[in-house]
Amino acid sequence: MTTHENPPGERLSRAFQHRLNELFATRQRAGRGATNREVANWMTEHGYAVKEAYLSALRGGHRTSPSLRIIEGLAAYFGVEPKDLLDTGEDPKKELRLALNDHGVEAFALRAEGLSAENVRAVTQLLDQMRRMQSLPAVDPVDES
Repeated sequence: MTTHENPPGERLSRAFQHRLNELFATRQRAGRGATNREVANWMTEHGYAVKEAYLSALRGGHRTSPSLRIIEGLAAYFGVEPKDLLDTGEDPKKELRLALNDHGVEAFALRAEGLSAENVRAVTQLLDQMRRMQSLPAVDPVDES
């Protein structure tokens, strides 16, 4: 092994830790990200027994080899596929997938399906105005062609 190579499993462990922390940060409840306690309680109630301290160790990189059951439970809580927690590649639709996991966004998107381009623009403008009112960052425009 040369000095610039990662030890076996390190790249995947870092990707898992990064993705897990990203999911915790973006899972909004009451205007904040999810907590270790909330996730541990939910997982335990749904048959994926885990302690809050273990989630903290995973998120901090102190524990790096979660069982498949823990990965499955985390994926269930965050509404992603288990493979998404282990993906080291770039995902061009990652922001979209994360946004769809936010409460109500998927239902909103489904309601917009089939609207005319003019109506979609009007709804988009309304959403932009609401984001400004809530001091949320602007969303980069998507190719609307």
